[in-house]
Amino acid sequence: MKRNYHLQSRTSEKRHYFGIRRLKVGVASVVIASGFLFGGAQLVKADETKATTSPATETVSAANSEALPKPADEAKAEEVDSSAQKESEQKGNIEKSAQPEAVVNQAAQPTEGADSSATPEAAGKEVKETAASDEKEKPASTDQSETSTKDAIADGHMRFHFKNLPSENLDSLGLWTWDDVETPSGKKGGWPTGATSFATAKKDDYGYYLDVKMAEKRSKVSLLINNTAGQNITGDKTVELLSPQMNEVWFDKDYNPHTSEPLKEGMLRINYYRTDGQYDKKSLWLWGDVQNPGQNWPDGVDFEKTGKYGRYVDVPLKEAAKMVGFLLLDESKSGDDVKIQKQDYNFANLGKTSQIFLRDADPTVYTNPYFVNDIRMTGAQHVSLTEIEATFSTLENAKKEDILKNLKITNKDGGEVTVKDVVLDSKNKSAKLIGDFNQAQSPYLIKYGNDQFKTSMNWQLKDSIYKYDGDLGARVSQAGKQVDVTFWSPSADQVELVVYDKEDQNKVIGRLAMEKGESGTWTGSLTPESGLGISDYRGYFYHYEITRGGKKVLVLDPYAKSLAAWNSDDADKGDAYKIAKAAFVDPSEYGPKDLTYATIPNFKKREDALIYEAHVRDFTSDPAISKDLKSQFGTFSAFIEKLDYLKDLGVTHVQLLPVLSYYFVNELKNAERMDKYASSNSNYNWGYDPQNYFSLTGMYSSAPTDPAKRIEEFKNLVNEIHKRGMGVILDVVYNHTAKTSIFEDLEPNYYHFMDADGTPRSSFGGGRLGTTHYMSRRVLVDSIKYLTEQYKVDGFRFDMMGDHDAESIQKAFEEAKKLNPNLIMLGEGWKTYAGDENKAVQPADQSWMKSTDTVAVFSDDIRNTLKSGYPNEGTPAFITGGKRSVDNVFKNIKAQPTNFEADSPGDVIQYIAAHDNLTLFDIIAQSIKKDPAVAANYQEIHRRLRLGNLMILTSQGTPFIHSGQEYGRTKQFRDPAYKYPVSEDKVPNKAHLLTNEDGTPFEYPYFIHDSYDSSDAVNHFDWTKATDSEKFPENAKSRAYMKGLISLRKSTDAFTRSSKAEVDQNVTLITQPGKDGVEKEDLVLGYQVVASNGDIYAVFVNADKKERNFNFGETYKHLAGAEVVADGNSAGVSAISNPAGVTRSSNGLTLAPLTATILRIKKASPAQEEKPQDTSKDIQQNPSQGSVKELQKEQSPSPSLSNKLVQVPSTSPSSESQKPLAAKQQQDKVSPTETASTEKVLPKTGTETSLLAILGASLAFLAGLLAFRKKQ
Repeated sequence: MKRNYHLQSRTSEKRHYFGIRRLKVGVASVVIASGFLFGGAQLVKADETKATTSPATETVSAANSEALPKPADEAKAEEVDSSAQKESEQKGNIEKSAQPEAVVNQAAQPTEGADSSATPEAAGKEVKETAASDEKEKPASTDQSETSTKDAIADGHMRFHFKNLPSENLDSLGLWTWDDVETPSGKKGGWPTGATSFATAKKDDYGYYLDVKMAEKRSKVSLLINNTAGQNITGDKTVELLSPQMNEVWFDKDYNPHTSEPLKEGMLRINYYRTDGQYDKKSLWLWGDVQNPGQNWPDGVDFEKTGKYGRYVDVPLKEAAKMVGFLLLDESKSGDDVKIQKQDYNFANLGKTSQIFLRDADPTVYTNPYFVNDIRMTGAQHVSLTEIEATFSTLENAKKEDILKNLKITNKDGGEVTVKDVVLDSKNKSAKLIGDFNQAQSPYLIKYGNDQFKTSMNWQLKDSIYKYDGDLGARVSQAGKQVDVTFWSPSADQVELVVYDKEDQNKVIGRLAMEKGESGTWTGSLTPESGLGISDYRGYFYHYEITRGGKKVLVLDPYAKSLAAWNSDDADKGDAYKIAKAAFVDPSEYGPKDLTYATIPNFKKREDALIYEAHVRDFTSDPAISKDLKSQFGTFSAFIEKLDYLKDLGVTHVQLLPVLSYYFVNELKNAERMDKYASSNSNYNWGYDPQNYFSLTGMYSSAPTDPAKRIEEFKNLVNEIHKRGMGVILDVVYNHTAKTSIFEDLEPNYYHFMDADGTPRSSFGGGRLGTTHYMSRRVLVDSIKYLTEQYKVDGFRFDMMGDHDAESIQKAFEEAKKLNPNLIMLGEGWKTYAGDENKAVQPADQSWMKSTDTVAVFSDDIRNTLKSGYPNEGTPAFITGGKRSVDNVFKNIKAQPTNFEADSPGDVIQYIAAHDNLTLFDIIAQSIKKDPAVAANYQEIHRRLRLGNLMILTSQGTPFIHSGQEYGRTKQFRDPAYKYPVSEDKVPNKAHLLTNEDGTPFEYPYFIHDSYDSSDAVNHFDWTKATDSEKFPENAKSRAYMKGLISLRKSTDAFTRSSKAEVDQNVTLITQPGKDGVEKEDLVLGYQVVASNGDIYAVFVNADKKERNFNFGETYKHLAGAEVVADGNSAGVSAISNPAGVTRSSNGLTLAPLTATILRIKKASPAQEEKPQDTSKDIQQNPSQGSVKELQKEQSPSPSLSNKLVQVPSTSPSSESQKPLAAKQQQDKVSPTETASTEKVLPKTGTETSLLAILGASLAFLAGLLAFRKKQ
């Protein structure tokens, strides 16, 4: 998903190896080499390895898959210490009194107790009139920066001021609002068009402003600025409303909110409000980091200027000021009486605000003009029978006796309850109130000052009373004649089972009143005697209807095993449409009876896995294969027809983007093609908006109205993947739901992580599933167990896994591992854990990797190092011309990232591309600023792509491949209307505009990142590029290159070491910075890897645009005799006799620009590898299988064979190795989007030498020799 934008993107896995057929090595290789050397001929061949073989999201993140933006968690105001001291000589000889010390007060929470009569704005006119009419006062000047009264703020509105805007084109910008506004932007229209356009904004001296109508009851408002292209430019901002009078907020240049207008840097405004309006002889005595401290006591600075908050003084500050001290003086008095407040005021929060506020003789320094006190109660929860937890805006410097003095607790009958003790936690701004708090007397009313809250029953108390371990959901038995139902909802007053017709999901057949059972459960049974006229309940649908507090709500069974066809477009029709209906099914009745867990050849540990991520619909939505498919495109069944392509590629695990039920989609239209380019408002989804964790989506079923069909078809897919010797990994999304109401309606204030005040925390528009809560953890663990046992899957990838606690993920792993011993888990381990506020636990993020060897996380370090990523995506990185630390690159190759500690290589998922953000091909084009429409550029992008793929597949850890990464998949927006840049308001959603080095735009310059709402035209897997080597030779070469690398990786354990100690011992750096021309930060890398059988491999990478020399030195001189198994054009397990772009010397080698090589020294014969179960010899390009037909004969340069074999044109850099890349580019155009028949033959991988090649080369050599002798 990612975040990235989610802010922006990890778990442990095992890998399976396939048996690889032995390669035949021609015995005349030496003769060929001699022929090439003396005859001056160079044979450029296609890759020819025969192998029967069957990865933050960033994110922040992430982002990721909803149609609406994702409000950020509520920001908490920082508390600051204002106890800095002044120097005594600056204040004069002033005697200290025993009065309370002045306190800095910066409120961050709304209050109903704010005194509106004491607010300056409420008495603004009176202040000004009094000041003007008082003859004894000095004349007061009015500052021009004060807000003009000509444009008054209408009642019930909030004015948002912006110092600057992201663009001068106001038509392209919008203000997207949510929370306590009258009409949230999401209800005005879809993202991004529902935003209020800045075209209607007005301007004042500060900048542009917009007024927004607020809800009648309001405590906070959230907003962001977006553009018509769908970009969230500012990020989410939340403003707490401190007072009912608060109707303005100012955003500075960095879009930070302020309750008063920010002043220019180096200035502090001290506002002073007097209820009597008398400011004559009132002044300020200043010291500290001010430019003009007081000199002649008590001659202070007079309050001469009048503003909207009373009178004020602007105080110029010293550079890097930290503290300002002052006293309020009444110069009409003498002695110590001249001090209005006897103790010093000290203010040290200068970095947060430029205005402070004083009131009469109040000893508090306020940072808001509403004089809202800091220590305010913000919530109260009933935690246990002896404890209530109250939360506060701050408890800095608070004392227990002061809290007790202002605290009062009463039970539901109004009886006062004695508080036995108070335990303050100032760090977490909470207080434990100890007493006798019987559940029968709840809710309790907690009063503190002007604040009061009724307690809510905390999840911890519910866990202690109501946790339940029995069966949940609907269990169908006796061929549908019996259905037993159990539902957990302790707070429900009544629950009914509502049954719908199997032929019409909107027709109610009848209802069954459920009975209250143990531990907060509700139970019921359906039989033919239940009076519903049904003898077989299979295929019928149901809801639970909960009555709670006099209100009714229809909910989806969280343990539903299948669903009715879902259409989110109908959600506004009423309660019966806002959530899917569950179906009565017995999943064990459907699908193949021989389904079992995968047997993956040579897969013994998680490092052996090669994970391939694919989207079910994308994989078969290409119109080019429509005539070949027997099944409906985009379905589980169609996916089966293309599986042999993946088997041929050699991956061990197929990771499917979410296949469980997701919310924003119309399943009834899943057969409709979306061949027109679009990046929003499409009936398409990645699936990161879940509404159920047990049921499959109907989007990938050939019959979404049949709840059994999706189960059957998915089991068939799993079975067929297993038959080909591969495993299945499911991408699961427990970190958030599509809507908070999905679980909140089941049991309020329980299933989600909670804020301190007891309200659910949200993420990406839905609730954060609170897996530290007992029944929430059960949902996660039970569904993982169910999916493993029922569908026989082989692993799980957790979206935003760092949002979960490690204990829950570990529990899920252990339970699933009992069922499938070969199961692997991985996840996005970004450090994003929020959890329950003030409840710290170990998150399942990257920091967990040093403590576990069960689950792996994605390495954003290797991703960002090699190709760039969040937050600097598109900047040059190692494979795109950006020099990087050689040591750091090497550490990442060893699966030892620099940004987190991994104590095992299996902890690390090595990847440079995934479903979110730009594809690898597109990010390379963006980074090097070269339009792929130019043939030379297209070739260069592929050469860099092959470098990246080689580095990932020769790294320790677990490699991860994004679908299409092997051939150079792109998500270029090739709509003719977008061939050239368009106005900002027409830019496609989630699009980057890419430009050349000279700033000119690409042809078709828009490329889609985060294509979760894009059409098939953007998202489809391009089968022509992947398989047609005549039309797309570079794509075919890259695909073959990856296949060869996979074969090589699976032929040895050199790249799959299982412990850090083994890696440190057997993986060594050859290119030492500071030696042999290698810089500390460079574009080259060389390292050696030793296999357990003694075989030696050396990997050399030149990501530079010029030739680079690599010296073996004394330590690695043995490499001079090594064979080459990968060069600039091909890779595999067979030796390459004439490597492209690689020049050997006696003690080193030279690599052409953008070239890598792998050397090998065999020390022992590898053990015979296990063959996969599928014994098909040659994979035919059969339309029903969508597979690859292996060449029946060796490729030959002979023209006589050109009509039988596909010859891959070489772009070998070897012949041009002396030239820089820029001098080699040609400006001829290519047409990457041309369609062609998929009946083409894929190039082979490897470097097997054909007999014809040997014969031709030998004859050429002999002919040349004879001619030479004849001439002599």
